[in-house]
Amino acid sequence: MYNKAEEWSHVLLLYDAALKQINTKLEILNNELKLTHQYNPIEHIKSRLKTPQSIAKKLRQYNKELTVDNIIKFVNDVAGIRIICSFTSDIYRIADLISSQKDIKVLKIKDYIANPKPNGYTSYHMIVAIPVCLSNITIDTKVEIQIRTIAMDFWASLEHKIYYKFEGNAPDHIRRELRECSELVSYLDKKMLSINEDIQKYSEQQSKDFNSEGIYKSYAVESFGTIVDEEQNKEDNEDIKKDSKDKKKPGKNRMLFGFGV
Repeated sequence: MYNKAEEWSHVLLLYDAALKQINTKLEILNNELKLTHQYNPIEHIKSRLKTPQSIAKKLRQYNKELTVDNIIKFVNDVAGIRIICSFTSDIYRIADLISSQKDIKVLKIKDYIANPKPNGYTSYHMIVAIPVCLSNITIDTKVEIQIRTIAMDFWASLEHKIYYKFEGNAPDHIRRELRECSELVSYLDKKMLSINEDIQKYSEQQSKDFNSEGIYKSYAVESFGTIVDEEQNKEDNEDIKKDSKDKKKPGKNRMLFGFGV
């Protein structure tokens, strides 16, 4: 029997799994940068699944019927992650790291930092698809990623509250003040970035020639994803011991600085 609730539960499973995978990737990248450069570009990460009310509202805006198929096709931010950074340079760095992941497919980018919205909103948006592996099928699942500085997030949070307070029709003077605040936020981000770049110059020499790929190449990289045959390893060790015994000469042990060899 066809059951819409059950169908939606299966769809939510995919979106939830996609969020977890993106979250894990971001944590790994952030930990690596913290280890190799003593600097973590990500301040914190927020993730969420869009509420049914918000999904229905978006479909109404598109003049689409509320069906599971339409949700999957037309609502790109059912699964959403917001990454909060310290500086604007971190935003583009993280975006590049995400794009370079082999199993992530970038579907769409909107750079509201280079091209702010008329109301002053700034952020970097990516729609990506990541494969979710189930027991009998693998499905590419969409996730919206928003990357902002702390200052951008503060402004966006306030603007969001005002938008819902006035149901999208805020008085003109409040809109003007919000726009002015957005310009101040942009100036603050640029100023803080400039200060940070000056600080980085002092520690630049320490990590100038660092290459994490070289670090891992110093190990047997293939060993990280393989296992050793224990029985074969045991036989090899026995052969080594046997060869070592055969090489020993009969008679008294030789003495070297008081130690028998």
